[in-house]
Amino acid sequence: MLALALSPSAVKPFMGQILREEIFDTFDVRTVDILAQARVNLDTASEAGFSSWAALRPLVYAIIKASPKPKHVKIVLSYPAARVDNIHPNAAALFLNLVYENDSVTFTTATAQKEFALDKTLDGAWDEWVGRFFAEKGLSVTDRE
Repeated sequence: MLALALSPSAVKPFMGQILREEIFDTFDVRTVDILAQARVNLDTASEAGFSSWAALRPLVYAIIKASPKPKHVKIVLSYPAARVDNIHPNAAALFLNLVYENDSVTFTTATAQKEFALDKTLDGAWDEWVGRFFAEKGLSVTDRE
Protein backbone atom coordinates (compact mmCIF):
# COMPACT_ATOMS: atom_id res chain seq x y z
CA MET A 1 0.00 0.00 0.00
CA LEU A 2 1.24 3.43 -0.94
CA ALA A 3 0.52 6.53 1.12
CA LEU A 4 1.38 9.65 -0.86
CA ALA A 5 0.82 13.40 -0.56
CA LEU A 6 0.84 16.21 -3.09
CA SER A 7 3.23 19.06 -2.42
CA PRO A 8 1.36 22.03 -0.88
CA SER A 9 1.93 24.19 -3.97
CA ALA A 10 0.36 21.52 -6.20
CA VAL A 11 -2.93 21.14 -4.27
CA LYS A 12 -4.95 23.98 -5.84
CA PRO A 13 -3.89 23.22 -9.43
CA PHE A 14 -4.53 19.51 -8.87
CA MET A 15 -8.04 20.07 -7.52
CA GLY A 16 -8.84 22.11 -10.62
CA GLN A 17 -7.28 19.42 -12.78
CA ILE A 18 -9.21 16.51 -11.28
CA LEU A 19 -12.51 18.40 -11.49
CA ARG A 20 -12.14 19.88 -14.99
CA GLU A 21 -9.73 17.67 -16.91
CA GLU A 22 -9.68 14.04 -18.04
CA ILE A 23 -6.78 12.90 -15.84
CA PHE A 24 -8.75 10.19 -13.96
CA ASP A 25 -11.57 9.66 -16.49
CA THR A 26 -10.64 6.03 -17.19
CA PHE A 27 -11.17 5.07 -13.53
CA ASP A 28 -14.43 3.84 -12.04
CA VAL A 29 -15.80 5.58 -8.96
CA ARG A 30 -16.81 3.60 -5.89
CA THR A 31 -17.81 6.52 -3.66
CA VAL A 32 -17.55 10.29 -3.40
CA ASP A 33 -17.96 12.05 -0.06
CA ILE A 34 -18.02 15.85 0.05
CA LEU A 35 -18.36 17.94 3.21
CA ALA A 36 -18.97 21.64 2.70
CA GLN A 37 -22.10 23.30 4.14
CA ALA A 38 -23.83 19.93 3.89
CA ARG A 39 -22.55 16.41 3.37
CA VAL A 40 -23.03 14.82 -0.05
CA ASN A 41 -22.29 11.13 -0.46
CA LEU A 42 -22.48 9.47 -3.88
CA ASP A 43 -22.40 5.68 -3.98
CA THR A 44 -22.11 4.60 -7.58
CA ALA A 45 -22.74 0.85 -7.35
CA SER A 46 -25.44 -0.53 -9.63
CA GLU A 47 -26.26 -3.81 -11.32
CA ALA A 48 -24.35 -2.58 -14.35
CA GLY A 49 -21.21 -1.91 -12.30
CA PHE A 50 -19.75 1.43 -11.25
CA SER A 51 -19.94 4.83 -12.90
CA SER A 52 -16.82 6.21 -14.49
CA TRP A 53 -15.11 9.35 -13.24
CA ALA A 54 -15.76 10.80 -16.71
CA ALA A 55 -19.52 10.47 -16.11
CA LEU A 56 -19.49 11.77 -12.52
CA ARG A 57 -16.86 14.49 -12.82
CA PRO A 58 -19.30 17.20 -14.06
CA LEU A 59 -21.72 16.44 -11.20
CA VAL A 60 -18.98 16.51 -8.56
CA TYR A 61 -17.61 19.75 -10.06
CA ALA A 62 -21.08 21.34 -9.94
CA ILE A 63 -21.59 20.31 -6.31
CA ILE A 64 -18.21 21.70 -5.24
CA LYS A 65 -18.57 24.88 -7.30
CA ALA A 66 -22.04 25.61 -5.85
CA SER A 67 -20.88 25.44 -2.24
CA PRO A 68 -18.23 27.13 -0.13
CA LYS A 69 -14.77 25.64 -0.19
CA PRO A 70 -15.16 22.02 0.95
CA LYS A 71 -13.71 20.98 4.28
CA HIS A 72 -13.31 17.39 3.14
CA VAL A 73 -13.52 15.48 -0.14
CA LYS A 74 -12.91 11.76 -0.43
CA ILE A 75 -13.04 9.98 -3.77
CA VAL A 76 -12.53 6.23 -3.99
CA LEU A 77 -11.48 5.33 -7.52
CA SER A 78 -10.94 1.84 -8.89
CA TYR A 79 -9.12 0.59 -11.92
CA PRO A 80 -11.69 -0.74 -14.43
CA ALA A 81 -12.61 -4.32 -13.48
CA ALA A 82 -12.30 -5.55 -17.04
CA ARG A 83 -8.62 -4.53 -17.09
CA VAL A 84 -7.29 -5.55 -13.64
CA ASP A 85 -5.68 -8.68 -15.10
CA ASN A 86 -3.37 -6.32 -17.03
CA ILE A 87 -1.88 -5.29 -13.68
CA HIS A 88 -1.78 -8.69 -11.94
CA PRO A 89 -3.51 -12.05 -12.56
CA ASN A 90 -4.75 -12.29 -8.95
CA ALA A 91 -6.30 -8.81 -8.90
CA ALA A 92 -10.03 -8.65 -8.15
CA ALA A 93 -10.10 -4.87 -7.54
CA LEU A 94 -7.50 -2.09 -7.45
CA PHE A 95 -8.25 1.10 -5.53
CA LEU A 96 -6.86 4.62 -5.47
CA ASN A 97 -8.23 6.70 -2.59
CA LEU A 98 -7.97 10.48 -2.81
CA VAL A 99 -8.60 12.67 0.24
CA TYR A 100 -8.65 16.47 0.26
CA GLU A 101 -8.64 17.96 3.75
CA ASN A 102 -6.98 20.96 5.45
CA ASP A 103 -5.68 22.25 2.11
CA SER A 104 -3.78 19.03 1.44
CA VAL A 105 -4.32 16.04 -0.84
CA THR A 106 -3.29 12.52 0.07
CA PHE A 107 -3.56 9.28 -1.85
CA THR A 108 -3.56 5.70 -0.67
CA THR A 109 -3.69 2.51 -2.67
CA ALA A 110 -5.42 -0.74 -1.84
CA THR A 111 -6.04 -4.08 -3.52
CA ALA A 112 -8.47 -6.98 -3.35
CA GLN A 113 -7.40 -10.48 -4.38
CA LYS A 114 -9.31 -13.10 -6.37
CA GLU A 115 -7.70 -15.88 -4.34
CA PHE A 116 -5.98 -15.65 -0.98
CA ALA A 117 -2.20 -15.29 -1.26
CA LEU A 118 0.42 -14.42 1.35
CA ASP A 119 2.78 -12.72 -1.09
CA LYS A 120 2.58 -9.00 -1.76
CA THR A 121 3.23 -9.09 -5.52
CA LEU A 122 -0.26 -7.75 -6.26
CA ASP A 123 0.28 -4.76 -3.95
CA GLY A 124 3.69 -4.13 -5.47
CA ALA A 125 2.41 -4.31 -9.04
CA TRP A 126 -0.45 -1.87 -8.31
CA ASP A 127 1.78 0.55 -6.39
CA GLU A 128 4.29 0.53 -9.25
CA TRP A 129 1.54 1.19 -11.80
CA VAL A 130 0.19 4.09 -9.72
CA GLY A 131 3.69 5.57 -9.41
CA ARG A 132 4.15 5.45 -13.19
CA PHE A 133 0.66 6.91 -13.73
CA PHE A 134 1.43 9.87 -11.46
CA ALA A 135 4.77 10.45 -13.18
CA GLU A 136 3.15 10.33 -16.65
CA LYS A 137 0.50 12.84 -15.54
CA GLY A 138 3.13 15.14 -14.01
CA LEU A 139 1.77 14.80 -10.46
CA SER A 140 4.48 15.55 -7.93
CA VAL A 141 3.83 13.28 -4.94
CA THR A 142 5.94 12.32 -1.97
CA ASP A 143 5.64 9.62 0.65
CA ARG A 144 3.13 10.71 3.26
CA GLU A 145 4.60 11.15 6.69
